Amino acid sequence: MKPSHIFWGLLFVGLGLLVLINNFTTIFMDWATIWKLWPLTIILIGLSILVKHQYGKSVIAGLAAIVLALAIFASFKTATHFISNDFQIDFGDDAEYDYTTTEFTEELDSTLKFATLNFDAGAGEFIILKTTDNLIAATAEGIKNNFNLTRFDTDSSTQIDLKMRHKSIFRFGENYKNNVDVALNPRPVWDMNFDVGAASMDFDLTEFKTKDITVDMGAASVKIKLGTLFSDTKLSVDAGASDINIFVPKESGCKIVTDGALSSKHFDEFNKIDSDNYVTENFDEAANKIFIDIECGVSSISVERY
Repeated sequence: MKPSHIFWGLLFVGLGLLVLINNFTTIFMDWATIWKLWPLTIILIGLSILVKHQYGKSVIAGLAAIVLALAIFASFKTATHFISNDFQIDFGDDAEYDYTTTEFTEELDSTLKFATLNFDAGAGEFIILKTTDNLIAATAEGIKNNFNLTRFDTDSSTQIDLKMRHKSIFRFGENYKNNVDVALNPRPVWDMNFDVGAASMDFDLTEFKTKDITVDMGAASVKIKLGTLFSDTKLSVDAGASDINIFVPKESGCKIVTDGALSSKHFDEFNKIDSDNYVTENFDEAANKIFIDIECGVSSISVERY
């Protein structure tokens, strides 16, 4: 059989199998990792020139087809992660929109012990770096009335919902902004739920007692720094094409569970249990424990101890 026939046959068979498997389960492809294999193409071309034997040429053609099939599929997966149910593209004139800065505040109740923040938005830049004497103080910069804040109190607990009205993933315009700066009170025990699209997030949570943190994001860049003010902190991240950077204190014990076989992982100072599980040496004796669960697609994941 001609090497060209083997090449095209394996290319289509490989692509078909990858798509078929992906229809029944999620295949995680890290484009950054696949891209590092591009020198292999040069090597295969060189080998095809050097090898004269027909069988050898056929093997090389098969390998080249497999590499190309992986690259095409990884590109496809990367592109689809940028498209969600909220996907919109707006080429409208900036003059159509009234841009402004909106302040949100909610007062702290002295009987309050537990608080939940539900943050729901599309594309933008979202920051939590400061504390406040209020329960919450948020500044939203962008389209007027694009965010809405509601509060629900129950006994010693409260729920804050901060939601974006128009969740376009992509908006084109020189003056377009969608920035939200959130400050929280450090007294309550916080649960936090973030549902965002194509976003940049920078959360320094070292001053807060954080119990459960859930991040559901699409094509995003996220930086989360955790502290030691609560005994057991759980962080769950469900991501698409994302850059994930998490910082945990060295005095805290930490366990990581990942579901993203082909994602790029950097877990310095962690012991590897298997391909999906990592733990710090001090986990059993540490007074504070952090549990991290990451399910991701085309992502780069880094967990560092500070």
